[in-house]
Formats: sequence, C-alpha cells, structure tokens
Amino acid sequence: MKPIFKSKLLYFFIILATLSISFTQTDLYRKIANSQRLINQVYSQIFSTYVDQLDPEVFTRSSINSITENLDPYTALLVDDQQYSIELLTDGKYGGVGIQLGYRNKEMTVISPMSDSPAQKAGIMSGDIIKKIDDFDVKDMTFNDAAAKIRGKKGTRVKLTVKRFGENDNINFILTRSSIDVKDISYSGMISPTSGYIRLNRFSRYASRDFQKELVSLSKQGISELIIDLRDNTGGLLSAAVNILDMITDKDLPLVSTKGRTKESNRSFYSKRNPIISNDVRIVVLINKGSASASEIVAGAIQDLDRGIIIGEKSFGKGLVQTAYEIDKKRTIKITTARYYIPSGRFIQKRDYIDSKFLMNKTDEDSLFKTINGRIVYGNGGITPDSTVIDKKMEMISTQFWRNGYFYSFAQENKFQYKSFSDVKSDKDLLNKFYTYIEKRNKATLPGQKELIDLEKNIISIDSSDTSARKALNTLSDFYNKKIVEKTNNESEQMNQLLLLEFAGLFNGPEGRIKQSFKNDRVLKIARNIIEDKNLFSSTILNNQIIEN
Repeated sequence: MKPIFKSKLLYFFIILATLSISFTQTDLYRKIANSQRLINQVYSQIFSTYVDQLDPEVFTRSSINSITENLDPYTALLVDDQQYSIELLTDGKYGGVGIQLGYRNKEMTVISPMSDSPAQKAGIMSGDIIKKIDDFDVKDMTFNDAAAKIRGKKGTRVKLTVKRFGENDNINFILTRSSIDVKDISYSGMISPTSGYIRLNRFSRYASRDFQKELVSLSKQGISELIIDLRDNTGGLLSAAVNILDMITDKDLPLVSTKGRTKESNRSFYSKRNPIISNDVRIVVLINKGSASASEIVAGAIQDLDRGIIIGEKSFGKGLVQTAYEIDKKRTIKITTARYYIPSGRFIQKRDYIDSKFLMNKTDEDSLFKTINGRIVYGNGGITPDSTVIDKKMEMISTQFWRNGYFYSFAQENKFQYKSFSDVKSDKDLLNKFYTYIEKRNKATLPGQKELIDLEKNIISIDSSDTSARKALNTLSDFYNKKIVEKTNNESEQMNQLLLLEFAGLFNGPEGRIKQSFKNDRVLKIARNIIEDKNLFSSTILNNQIIEN
C-alpha cells in the first residue's frame, strides 16, 4: 500500500470517528433538550391549572429533591444553613461561640466548650442544658435549627439560657460570637514510650496543617510506631487526604486518582516531597464501619503502597467525589462528579449507589487487586483490613441503660458533687449510687418479658380469680426479675467503665474521654500488640497475613 494512500485512509478513519462522536453527542444533547422541555411544560401546566395555589419555592425545592433522590445519596440541593457543613470543611472555621453540642435525653446539651472560646471564657460547662436561645425555647426548634441560631456573624451577640445541675435557677450567658477554628484532631500523644497516636475526626481545610504539627511533635519524641485512628471519621476534603499521605509516603508515589466525565474531574495525585517520618516508623491505621471517603483514601493508599497495615472493621465504602456549585448566596447544588481510585486501581464505592436503569454507560469493576509489593487486596466496596478486629459489644442491660441515657444523665446530675475526675475514680460507692439512681427509672427488660406482661393482662381479663394461672405468672415474673439482677451484677464492670467515660468527658472534655477509653479499647490494644512486634508487623505486610480476631 502506498504511503499517500495510507495517510488518506488514516485521515478518513479519524474524520469518521470524529463524526461518530459528534453525532452521538448531538443525539444526547437533543434528548436532554427534549426532556427539559417536557419538565418545563409539566411544571407550567401544574402552576397554571392546579386546584390550589402552590408555593413556587417550596414546590420547586421538593421537585429538585425528588430528582436528586434518584441519584446517589450525596447529590443534593443545599439551602440556607444546609450549606454549613460545606463551609465548615472548606473554610475550616465558622462564626459562633465555640461549643460542641449533642442531643442527650431529648435535650440540647453542651458536650464540651472549646478551648479559649467565648463559651469557655464565659463559664459554660460540659453537661449544661441549653433551654433558650435569645429567649426562644429550644424545645420548639429542631436540633439543627437551634444550632444554627447559636451560630452567626463574628462580633454579634447571642443569649443562652442554661440549666445546670446543682444550681437552683437557670443561668443566662450573653456571648459575643467570634471566629471558631474547626478542631480536626481530637487527641494526639504518646501512648507508650515508642508509640505515637493521632485521632483524626474529619478532613477539613486545616486538617493537614494540624496533622503535620502533631506528626512533627511525635517525631521529635523518637517514635518507632505511629497509630492513625480514623474510626468514625466520615471524610471531608480530598486535598486534605492527599496532603496527609504526602507526609508519610515516599516522594513520587501515586496516592489517588479521580475519573469523571469532565476534564476537571480527571486528575492524578502523587506524593511531592520526602516524608516527615522515616520509613522505619511502622504505621497502623484503625478503621471501622464509620470510616468513609477521605478516610478510605488514606487507609487504602497506605495499604496499597505497603506503607502500613489496616486494623479494625471493613470501612463504609464511599468512593465518589462531590463538587459544590453555588447557585446563589442561599443555595448550592452538590453533585457527584467523579469516582476516586486508590493506587492499586481499586474503586471503593459500594456498587448499588444508583439504580442502573438510569445509566447509559454501565461498567463492571474488578474485585481483586495487588499492592505495590504484590499482596492481594479487595475492591468489594470499602477497605478490608489486614487484621479484622471486632470491638467488644455492649452487654444487654448496659445497652438499654445507654440508649435511655442513664449513664450520661447520672454523671450530668452528680458532677457537682466531685471536684475532679480523680475524685470520681476514687469513689468506691459510685456503682451503688448509680443502681439507686436507675431504680426510679424505667426498668430493664429481657427477651419475652414484655410478652409476659401482655399475657398477664389477657389472663386477668379472662378470669381474674384463677389462682393457679396467677401463681404460674408470678413464678415467671420472679424468674425474670432474678435474671435481671444477675445480669446487672455480671455487667457491673462494664457499667462502671461507661460511667467513668461520661464523667471523664464532663470533667476533661473529648480529650479526657478518649484517654479514658484507651483502657478498654480492644482494637487499640491489638493494634499495639501487632505494631510493637516488629516481626509480626513485617510478616503481615510481606505475606498478606489476615488475622481474624
């Protein structure tokens, strides 16, 4: 074949391919235009003829929500204060008074005032119950609305009315809002002479800055091991995850890539600098079912690059990237625009994130992959740990007391009787006081006990004079009561631990609560056993040893 003919033939195929793509795109745009026209016609017809006059703003918001509900769980329209979570991640700060809030026993409660915040300076304490905000009753608001009312522009004032156990009257605080920095690291420090520990709560704008500060501090203390705790960390910014990985991996290694339909969605990230800590420092990452998104990028990359091992439970499985598009000052649309892939090529997202009937480009994903050194790892939705460790579950009676909020409410109501957490720990009568406290509240029940109560009511309604039936019921009732006492006594150690956890949080904040939790953290104990044993750690990485606990 002549060279000129070859070049003409190649040129022909290029034109043909270009036209094919062009016609395909044109056909797609035509379908989109027709669909949009249909939506506009239906929308206009409803508003012009529907029997009742509809609120356009409310109806439109509901219609958009119906559209996004057919997509993945992360694509959504954010209105007004719903944008707060994005601002928190991207700005790393917000206007407020600096208090961590929670819903305890159906009341808005101060979990902890932040260090050096307006709330702490004014004297707001852990355990305070917020009753009013600017003279508006909190009970008449949702939790999110109440929290939004406390936040506001720096320099403005807010009045909080709180109830504090040990005080007869409510206390009023007039607070001036300031700029509050988000605290991404709840605890960092040495947990043994050679092991450093960092617990990361989220990946916001300043997460990598704070992580670097703590990592440098631990490095100066001569760590041989590093434990990064990402349990219940739901993620955040991709950039924060990449920056953190850059501190602990060798230069020029692949960290994560994103793939989508737009040019901006297709990116690859590599480590750009030499690590802060030596490769001799052994790394363990702790994950559980609540570890998602950016947490999975960090854990997955460390696993794929054989830089460390993963311990805990299989992670959540969120491998989708969202981009926020601002519509106006009050509204933002958050759209899933890409998938992320960790170094081995794994796509971490659970497969059922969208109904396949909506898709024109269905794809299949592999399930088996290899790390940089050839270990087998799995891409079956989430990060599968190298060592699977299930934390000890709460016992039956303790679980009921926990769900009813008895441990926290007891600590909250009795905190004023102690000067410090040390006084709580030295109180040998603490558990008996708690038992007395719960006697006045709803009793714990065992499986079948509620049915027994219903049976007793039915028998009485049939024949209240039948002594043999009543005797049998009393025997069963005594059996249950005896078993509840036995189980309560058998769970006394766990109940004491749960009480100490709550008191530690009230006296010493989240950091104090975490330090107290170390004493009974089964996952952390096993992680320390593995990471402090150099041979066991090495064999796990080299031989793909999966340890089931």
